[in-house]
Amino acid sequence: MDFLDKLVIPATTQHLSLLKIILIMSLLIFIPFYGMLVGGTAFSVIFNAYGRKIKNKLFIRFAKDIIDKLAINRFVGVGLGIIPLLSITFCYAQLLFEVKVIAVSLLFVATLFLALAVNFIYSYQSTFQIESLIETFKGISGLNKHELETKLPEEVSDYEFDLMNTNSNSGLYGFVLLLITGIFFTGGITIVQFSEKYQDFQNIAQIFLSGATFINFIMLLVLSAAVTGTAILFFFFSWQGGMHDMEKEYYNFVKKIGSNIAFTGAALTPVFLFISFFMMPNSALSGSVFMYTGLAFVSLLLLCNFLYAVIKNSDMKYIGAAFYFVILSCGFIIMKNQSAFGTASYKHLEAINLMAEELHKEKKGKTVNTEGVNGEEIFTKICSACHKFDVKLVGPPYQQTIPTYNGDVKKLQQFILNPVKKNPEYPPMPNPGLKPKEAAAVAQYLIDKIAGKK
Repeated sequence: MDFLDKLVIPATTQHLSLLKIILIMSLLIFIPFYGMLVGGTAFSVIFNAYGRKIKNKLFIRFAKDIIDKLAINRFVGVGLGIIPLLSITFCYAQLLFEVKVIAVSLLFVATLFLALAVNFIYSYQSTFQIESLIETFKGISGLNKHELETKLPEEVSDYEFDLMNTNSNSGLYGFVLLLITGIFFTGGITIVQFSEKYQDFQNIAQIFLSGATFINFIMLLVLSAAVTGTAILFFFFSWQGGMHDMEKEYYNFVKKIGSNIAFTGAALTPVFLFISFFMMPNSALSGSVFMYTGLAFVSLLLLCNFLYAVIKNSDMKYIGAAFYFVILSCGFIIMKNQSAFGTASYKHLEAINLMAEELHKEKKGKTVNTEGVNGEEIFTKICSACHKFDVKLVGPPYQQTIPTYNGDVKKLQQFILNPVKKNPEYPPMPNPGLKPKEAAAVAQYLIDKIAGKK
C-alpha cells in the first residue's frame, strides 16, 4: 500500500491517543453492523431459498423482513460499513508507520470486498421490492391464477423468472463476499498482536494458515450470529414499538428463530473467546487484556440470561437489555484486542513518538515568527516590481526559485536579507533593506503562495 505510506506521518503522543480513540469508535460501529449484515444476509438467503422451494410465504416474508431491517439501505451500508472500515485501515496505517507487515494491505483488500458485497446485498434487497410491485400488478389485474398463467404477457413472466434468479444469486454472492471480507479483516487485526513475528507475516498464505486468524474468524462469525439474532428480536419487537401488523403465527415464528439464533451465538462466543485468549502471544498480554476478557465473559453471560428469559418465559421486556449487552460484549472484545495490540507494539509506538518530535523540531527550525507583519503587503510594495510568480520579469519567476528552498522560511529569509547572485541569466538582486521580521514575513508569504495555501 505505497499510496497509504505517502498519506501517513509519525504521530505525536497526543495524536496517537486520538488515533486509538478513532480506531476503537470505528470498530464499535463496524463490527456490530458487519455482524448484522453477514448474519442477516445469510439467514435471508437460506429462508428465501427454502421458502420458495416448499412454497411457504411465511419463510419468504421473513427473508424479506430480515434484509430490510438489518441491512436497512445502501447509504447505511456505506456509512456504517465501508467508511468505518476505511477509517480502521487508515488508523492502523498510521499506528504501524514504517512497519513491514501486511496487516494494512489485508484491511484495505477487506474494504474493497466489502464495497462489492454491499452492492450485491442491496441489489438482492431491491429484488424483493420489485417482486412486491409485480405481485401488486397481478392483484389489480383481475385475473385468476389460471388466467395469470395463460394471459400474462410473456415479457412479464420472463422478467419475473430473471428476477428470481437475480434475487438468489445476488444474495449468495453478497454473503460469500462478506465472508471473504471477514477473513481479510480478521487476518489484519490478528497479526498486529504478534509484534515479534511481523517479519514472518509477509504473504497472504501465511496469514490464512495461522491458527489465531482462523479462531478469531470463527469467533467473529458466532458473534455475528449473536448480534443478528438479538437485532432480529430488537427490530421486530422493541424498536419503535415493534411491528404491529404481525399475525400470531408470524410473531411466534420470528421470536423462535431470532431467539434461537441469538442464544446459540451468545453461548458459543465465550468458547472461542477463551481459545483466542490462550492463542495470544505473551508479548501482547497485560492486566487490561485480562480485565477486558473477563468483562466480555460477564457481559456474554448476562446476554445469555436475558435471551433465556425471552425463550423460556416469552418475556419480551428483556429484548432491549439483550441488545444493549450484545453491543457491550462487542465493545469489551474490541477493547481486549486493542489492549493486546497496544501492549505488543508499545516499543514501536514510542519510536513513532520520537520520530514525530524530531520532525516537529525540524519543521520548527524552518519557520519564524512573523506576527504583526503583512508579507503580502511588503511584497506588493517592494518585490513585485522585479518579480512575478509565473513569468520572467527582471528576476526569475518564483515558481522556479521558491521550491528550491523546500519550505525553509529561515533560509529564504537570509537570502532576502543578504541577496547573492545565483543565476548568470539575471542581474544580481539588490538588497531591499528589510528588517529581519519583514524579510521573514515575505519569505513565509512566498512559500505559502507557491504551496497553494493562499
